[in-house]
Amino acid sequence: MLSLYVALVLLGLAAIDPIGLAIMPVLLQQKNPYKRSFIFLGGSFASLMVMGLLFAKGFGEIILHFDKTYSHLVPSLEIAAGVILLIIAAYVFWRSRAGKLQIKPSLSILKRLRLNNRQLFSAGMILVAIQSIADVVFVVAMIRIGRLNLSFATLLLAVLIYALAALILQLIIIAAYRLSPSHQRTAMLDKVHLLLTKYANQAIMVVSLILGCGLLIVAA
Repeated sequence: MLSLYVALVLLGLAAIDPIGLAIMPVLLQQKNPYKRSFIFLGGSFASLMVMGLLFAKGFGEIILHFDKTYSHLVPSLEIAAGVILLIIAAYVFWRSRAGKLQIKPSLSILKRLRLNNRQLFSAGMILVAIQSIADVVFVVAMIRIGRLNLSFATLLLAVLIYALAALILQLIIIAAYRLSPSHQRTAMLDKVHLLLTKYANQAIMVVSLILGCGLLIVAA
C-alpha cells in the first residue's frame, strides 16, 4: 500500500491547479485573509474528495467495464488521448518559451472572490470540480485506485492523500505569507506566484509529455 500512497502523492503534486494558485494571493490581500483562504480551500478539498470517490467507485467501474466490453476500441482511444496530451505539452512549451503563458483568474472569478463566505466555498468547489473532470492526471489516479477494490476506509484514505497533495502548493503560499514580515508580504506573494506559475507550466508540460508517450507506447 505504501507504493500506492507514494504514487498518489506524486500524482497529486502533478495535478496542478493554476487558477487556484493565482487566486491565493488575491484572497490573502483581502480582509480576514486566512479565514477566506481556508474557506476557499475547504471548498476545493470537499470537491476533490467527492469527485475522487465518485470516479474511483462509480465512473472508474464504468470505464473499466467499457475496457472489457469494447476492448478493440481501447487502443484507438489511447492513441487519440496520447496525441492530445502531446499537443498540450508542445503548446505549453511554445507559450512558455515565448513568455506568453500567464495564468490569471477571470473577472467573473475575481468578482466571486469578493462575495460572502458561502459563495467563496462554492467557488472553490466548482473550480476544482470542473478541473477534475478535465484533468487527465486526476482521472488516471482515481481509476488506478478504483481498480484495486479497496475497502471503503482505505479508499477514503487514498483519496484524502491525493487531495492533500493536490492542494499543498496553495497551503505553501498561505504559510509563506504568514511567515513573512508584514512589510514584505506583497512582494513575497508576487515572487511566490511567479515561481509557482513557472512550476505549474513546467509540470503541465512534463506530465502531459510522459502520459502522452505512455499512452502511445501502451497502445502500440
